[in-house]
Amino acid sequence: MLPQNRQNEIMEHLQKGRIVKIADMSKLLKVSRETVRKDLYELQAKGLVQKIHGGAIINEGSSAINYAHYKIENEAEKRKIAKRAARFVEDGDIIFIDHGITSLFLAQEILNKERLTVITNSLLVVNQLADYTTFDIVLIGGRLRKNEKSLDGAIAYKNIEKIYVDKGFFNGDTIEQDFLQAMINHCQIKLLMVDSSLFKIISSTSMVPINKINILITDINIDKEILRKMKDKNILIAVSTEK
Repeated sequence: MLPQNRQNEIMEHLQKGRIVKIADMSKLLKVSRETVRKDLYELQAKGLVQKIHGGAIINEGSSAINYAHYKIENEAEKRKIAKRAARFVEDGDIIFIDHGITSLFLAQEILNKERLTVITNSLLVVNQLADYTTFDIVLIGGRLRKNEKSLDGAIAYKNIEKIYVDKGFFNGDTIEQDFLQAMINHCQIKLLMVDSSLFKIISSTSMVPINKINILITDINIDKEILRKMKDKNILIAVSTEK
């Protein structure tokens, strides 16, 4: 199991009980106590937990609580969508990954790729890829959105003027405007990742203009009428069919 996956497991247990014991997590994750202890120190360095004797407690002052709560919403569908999206990433690609939950899951799914250049405005994506890959990573600077762990605004807009990518992976729940609109225009292929439960809202309120999207990646529960409308717009539909 990758360190990130172990740490996700630890955080899920912390969100339920607010405290974890090293001995318990060692048995649950089937790793040594020293490995769990190292994971806890890394999570503490990120400001997510507070280390205590024999375990850790969740850091109540961390914005990670809001993030983790959001991540629970349709997490299984988002992970499946990310896995399907990863199939569009080829070795040697230059890609943009938007901020958001599905984007983080996508980052976890492309760890085995080679020679990628990844441009992103997500601190979470950067942390994921920097720890476990040798990819060339470009973090777009800008104004920090603390709850989303992302960067945007006028500085980010300026920083992408000369950045062009092969493929851009966008989330339907993105709320940034000028920066996102500009980045879409700098992607040769635009892919929208969104689970079916949000699509009716997203299609009317998202900052991602549907008519500029080349590929829609969604789950098997997507409404058939929505599928028909997307196909009428010549948008390729990629549906995750995993159980």
